[in-house]
Amino acid sequence: MRLRRRILLGGLPALALAGAARAGGAGRAPYVPARAEVWDFTARNGRRYRVLVSWPPGEVPEQGWPVLYALDGNAMFPLLTGACRLLADEHQGVIVAIDFPLDDSEPERRDFEYTTPAPEARSRNGGADALLAVIQDELKPVVEEAFRIDPARQALFGHSYGGLFVLHALFIRPETFSTWVAASPSIWRGGAPLLREAEAFIARPSLPDPPPRLLITFGELEGRARVNAGGPGGPGGSRRVMADNARQMAARLDAVAGRFGAIAVQEFEGESHGSVRAAAAGRALPFAFEG
Repeated sequence: MRLRRRILLGGLPALALAGAARAGGAGRAPYVPARAEVWDFTARNGRRYRVLVSWPPGEVPEQGWPVLYALDGNAMFPLLTGACRLLADEHQGVIVAIDFPLDDSEPERRDFEYTTPAPEARSRNGGADALLAVIQDELKPVVEEAFRIDPARQALFGHSYGGLFVLHALFIRPETFSTWVAASPSIWRGGAPLLREAEAFIARPSLPDPPPRLLITFGELEGRARVNAGGPGGPGGSRRVMADNARQMAARLDAVAGRFGAIAVQEFEGESHGSVRAAAAGRALPFAFEG
């Protein structure tokens, strides 16, 4: 595993930004977020990742900072970091947002790394377990070397396919995080195998102590059905009904006593699958860091 750290400059070359500032006249300069870095992270399997990291102001508490790991980091890092910094200083934590390098050209890499095996799917799939192992066994130790982290307050966030990844990871390895945030999870994409994983999770004789905490969020406009022409349907028949699937999954999990320390469902009025990401970030941080 190799790691190269550099100051975050919004993903654009610093020289290009400086040139743009000069061309625009005096008083213009690149915007560099405070207390933020971008890491070039190479896993032991040779796969490269772009990891964006931010941390709170002030002294580290005795027990360490809470941490939230997030998928789709290139898009979610500004939203999550901004939401975090709206919290009181004592409730803030470390954000570790994971994505692929900006120059990555591997086709359908997100489809592959965020999903479980689905032979009937038309896109690449099945790399979720390998990515979870990279996060747990390789990235977490690097983060814990850089920051004092509270081992009892570690959260995982994902949106869409990332939300599917969160639920899958929760069901198969609930000990890896204490808090789980599945935003607009693509439960339809997980299909019957994900539902079997949920039932196996429910039937487990024991869970981590304290039990995991789960937040599921979605937008009101994600409830509109689309015909899944030419392929098998996920939960709900031949339609991909994201909001209904999220409600049904939360109801099934909430019906089983003792599985969760907390379980919450949040619907955002007027939000679509894309626009809901900002609302999901704003809800995820208090849930993860304030408890």
